[in-house]
Amino acid sequence: MNRLLLPSVAVLGSLWPIDGSLYEAMAAGFSVYTFQRFFNEIGQRIAIVEGIGAIAAFEILFIPVITYWVFPASMPVESTTYLGYALPACCLFYIGLNGSKLHRAEPTHQISLEWVSSYLQDRQAAAPVLFCVGLAGFITKRFWPDAPTFMGALPMNCLLTSVLYARYANSPFRWPLIGLVVMLWLVNMVQTGMFGELFFWLFFWLLMGCVDRVRPLTASVKLFAVGLGLAALLLIQSIKGEYRYKTWGYWRTERAADAGLMVDLVTDRLAHPAKLLNIAQLFRATVRFNQGILIGSAIGKVPVYEAYAHGEVLLSFIYPFVPRFLWADKPLAGGFANIKRFTTLPQHENTSMNLSPIGEGYVNFGYGGLLFSWFYGTILRTCFRAVFQVARQIPSVLLWLPMLFIGCMTMETDVFSTWGSLLNSAVFITILYWLLKPIGVNL
Repeated sequence: MNRLLLPSVAVLGSLWPIDGSLYEAMAAGFSVYTFQRFFNEIGQRIAIVEGIGAIAAFEILFIPVITYWVFPASMPVESTTYLGYALPACCLFYIGLNGSKLHRAEPTHQISLEWVSSYLQDRQAAAPVLFCVGLAGFITKRFWPDAPTFMGALPMNCLLTSVLYARYANSPFRWPLIGLVVMLWLVNMVQTGMFGELFFWLFFWLLMGCVDRVRPLTASVKLFAVGLGLAALLLIQSIKGEYRYKTWGYWRTERAADAGLMVDLVTDRLAHPAKLLNIAQLFRATVRFNQGILIGSAIGKVPVYEAYAHGEVLLSFIYPFVPRFLWADKPLAGGFANIKRFTTLPQHENTSMNLSPIGEGYVNFGYGGLLFSWFYGTILRTCFRAVFQVARQIPSVLLWLPMLFIGCMTMETDVFSTWGSLLNSAVFITILYWLLKPIGVNL
């Protein structure tokens, strides 16, 4: 049935021209399907691609549909106009992301992680070495916020990867290491005002930790974990705007840290749950996850007021190969230029939002963005499977999956950011393996 459901939804969503309510019902139904699929795979697989697909459907289809039902005036274009592109685009992205299931004959993810554990038993030094590399990156970012990625952000991610190494090597120091790493990342969160990375790393730890359980997770345990995650997201959305408003300036360099303010905001929300569970807060959280506002604004502006970009997004796959020191005017990731050019939404340079790869597909190719959405999903699936192919020779490569795909989990970014994050991480990991091996540290 799964083989027929996705193509059918994609075809009907793109061809049926009659009534917006049908689009909305199909978008909501498809979103529920992606969540159910992800939910079922938790504990069975390292469900990263299923998670990416479910999050994409949530942000691009489910939340916009709810908004059309409750507050349609907040959406920039009509439901039929928006979903006429977004629904088939999201379905095709999901098809590309999941592809054929013929590879089910390969070793299960549980067996693969057992190989990782066996592989690391005589590599106990890997975790503390990675922690030291991560600490160096953390210190660099602390005192040089604009440090090149290969000197700051990428080494700092080794802190979180070191936890996975310690866990699968059964290190006696794994719990103190987890506490120390989480503490350092909380410090980083307070300093930068960026909450998503730690949340997604915890999400990855959970996905991987559930796979190798002796007893399968029950549905009630999964529901509790999902509910806890949604509650954490609601808390983050509740305090994030106020914290950034009081600690961020207009420019990216104007970001301050205020641990006291962070503690006060969290304490206040926990002490007064009504500030979390009210209509105004739920609406603000919904708007924050609503990629339909951004994509819809782009559909309303392009091509009437702004010409199609005619494939400029494809250059995003080339940009990461060119170092910035060789190209001073290399485009910046982060969304500012895209939002300013292709939408009518107000923002300033310190704004953290973007069109999403599916939105970029539209502003570049119009409805040809449907094919681009499938292509983008296929690239992510291919990269994910390539990691498992490499793991046949070096099992520990699986522990780098979070670092490789952390930038791909949400649709609140652009192709340049996601592809650049994945590619730069892969290059960094390869160099790290190569540099540490001659000194006797085998990762």
